[in-house]
Amino acid sequence: MQNLKVGTPLTLELKKSEVDEVDHYKCKLVDFEDSKIYIDYPVHTKTGRTGFFLDGTQFQASFVGQDQSVYWFKTEVVAREKRNIPVIALFFPGLEELNRVQRRKYVRVDASVDVAIEWDTCSFPTITNDISGGGVMVVQSPSDKLEEENKIDLTLVLPMNTGETHYVFAIGKVIRVIPAKVSQPERVSIEFIDIHEKDRQLIIKYCFEQQMQSRMRALK
Repeated sequence: MQNLKVGTPLTLELKKSEVDEVDHYKCKLVDFEDSKIYIDYPVHTKTGRTGFFLDGTQFQASFVGQDQSVYWFKTEVVAREKRNIPVIALFFPGLEELNRVQRRKYVRVDASVDVAIEWDTCSFPTITNDISGGGVMVVQSPSDKLEEENKIDLTLVLPMNTGETHYVFAIGKVIRVIPAKVSQPERVSIEFIDIHEKDRQLIIKYCFEQQMQSRMRALK
């Protein structure tokens, strides 16, 4: 099965109906057939507890494909079986129904992510105003003087929904410095000019997770 093979890690998102919260579970694909995929029993990313779900329980599942792109699809529990190990059967809508986060169409989301910036002999910590797979906008204090065309090193700290924290490294170029306003500090728009594709995909996945959380809040 293209982009989805045995052993692929999956993240399952389960929305609690009574509160505006989402539980995240990690599992692995152990087999597939027709319109079903089989996973080992999911483990809650924060508590470490194994999840037990009734038939019909609905999830949003996501994974990183063999092409390093992020895919997601809607699914639900259809059965529980015992093979070599106990497994859960999930409905699989088919490859044509997978939603792919485009690698070259970077969605920008508002998010405060910790970032360390270094250039020449200077360095300072700050936070992002927004972020995408193509770059970031960061807050700049009066004492920090990045200018257009400056090339800088960035280290971003991405807190994922799984509870994991990833450190992403990139080289960026300052595209624009936006002067401070009464209600906003000075901001700096930075384009990534050198970043490992796996790190870019982590940023894209982070942006995707932020989008999903915003949509769930809007639907409440």
